[in-house]
Amino acid sequence: MVIYLFLPVFFLPCTVVSTPSKCSAQGHFDQLAFMANGDLSIGGIFPLHYRVELPTTDYTEKPLTAQCQGFDSRAFRWALAMRLAVEEINNSADLLPNHTLDYRIFDSCATPVTAQRAVLAVLNGQDVAESSMCSGGGPLLAIVGESGSSQSIVVSRTMQPFRIPMISYFSTCSCLSDRKQFPTFFRVVPSDDYQVKAIAQLLKKFGWRWVGVVTEDHDYGRFALQGLKREIETTDICLAYHEMIPKDFRQERVLEILNVMRRSTARVVVVFSGEGEFYPFLREFLNQNITGIQWIASEAWVTASILAETYPFLAGTIGFAVRQGYVPGLKEYLMTVNPQKYPSNPLVKELWEALYGCSPLSSNTSTQLPLCTGQETLRRQHSAYMNTSSPRVTYNVYKAVYAIAHSLHNLFQCVPGYGPFNESSCADINDIHPWQLQHYLQEVSFSVSGERVNFDARGDSIPSYDLINWKRQANGDINFVKVGLYDGARDAGRELLIQDQAVVWPGNQSKARPQYLSALTAVLQDSGRLPAVGSLCAALTVYHVTMARLVIRQIR
Repeated sequence: MVIYLFLPVFFLPCTVVSTPSKCSAQGHFDQLAFMANGDLSIGGIFPLHYRVELPTTDYTEKPLTAQCQGFDSRAFRWALAMRLAVEEINNSADLLPNHTLDYRIFDSCATPVTAQRAVLAVLNGQDVAESSMCSGGGPLLAIVGESGSSQSIVVSRTMQPFRIPMISYFSTCSCLSDRKQFPTFFRVVPSDDYQVKAIAQLLKKFGWRWVGVVTEDHDYGRFALQGLKREIETTDICLAYHEMIPKDFRQERVLEILNVMRRSTARVVVVFSGEGEFYPFLREFLNQNITGIQWIASEAWVTASILAETYPFLAGTIGFAVRQGYVPGLKEYLMTVNPQKYPSNPLVKELWEALYGCSPLSSNTSTQLPLCTGQETLRRQHSAYMNTSSPRVTYNVYKAVYAIAHSLHNLFQCVPGYGPFNESSCADINDIHPWQLQHYLQEVSFSVSGERVNFDARGDSIPSYDLINWKRQANGDINFVKVGLYDGARDAGRELLIQDQAVVWPGNQSKARPQYLSALTAVLQDSGRLPAVGSLCAALTVYHVTMARLVIRQIR
């Protein structure tokens, strides 16, 4: 006998109760960061906190709401870049004249579950509690989000039944290029298909053939690892190990990973992880006194100021960052945000606590921190928030908002009888459907800050990276210095360009750490033993295990 179960896959978190004229929200979602009114509605989702703490419950009473912890001032800057872009567009006489964008920006807390709650809150609109039809605000046309690939997967799938397009500013998983699974997904950041090509070329360039890989336990890390393996399978580069940082940080598991790193002879380590997962991992790494590591950073953390400020041993790190751009007026705009201007915004209070270690007087919440006026001056040392010299992800957010605006502008310019829809019709400007906006997003092409922006058939943007080196300055600070680039538009094998003499390696060395593997390879090939062990990687594994055993015997 076959039993069929029909389960709802998507739902909006509100329900009609008792009479059709009442609507009640299923719980309260209080992660709204900013909002503004207009006639064209878009949403924004940003990881304004690093993690979520789930309270324990035995379900004998209503479970407490999950608490977001670890304020991320860098992501807060991203959210403010969206506000800046919207305000520019709304004040423009050329782009979307006679129309204004409205927005609602929510915090995903860097987790898929909270990201889904955020997108449902955006879909419901701002007045759901008072609405008779469980809806409020104007129809949502598009979303700018998310940062993490796992969050973007959840957000995209949640919005698919409504055909609402989204543009990600930092989700790089190659899986999101699948138009069958993610038909409404766009991004202004290159797919990891190109990042792993760049990293493989970097490893080959410096002769690093024996490397370890550490990834986060999300789709981003898993797909990046698959891609890297695919890129190196026909080369002489071999993986000594692959370890995964657990989603829920567990010290015992992290210590196991660090023990593998300590025992391994691989001194080059590639890390695919967001800064939120990598930060506590590095704290334990520091305590274990492991030295001599050459870190290869993925784009998710290669320009994370909080890591550079907290862990100076990362000097010499090298990795690929998304292309930098220019956001006019960004620094001045960030400096206008303070507790005096936003006395009731808890995120601005958290920003001040993160930057100054004090609680502003305008805050009504209890705190153990010393009090301050909320009028303190933002300075250069607040780099996680005030780093505006080479905006990258911030610039991507800016581009994403402008992509939506230009697409809407083109939609309004449609001439009846020459339109792209049935019978050459145009969209009804008083009743725009999100799927109609998606058509214009797919076709959009515009310039911003000197860069041409468009999307290919998979919703991806042109692959281009800056090669970043972490250089320690005389005062001990670490600067992110561009020492090369990867241009996916160049001929195969010529995409990577490096200024070798500009790179500073760990220990302030001017040359990369050598790996003495060429002689081993030659000996194995000349003696005919390489086919016997199956492959170069197998030979290297045998070699390094043997060397490790010799070292252990000598110690004993």
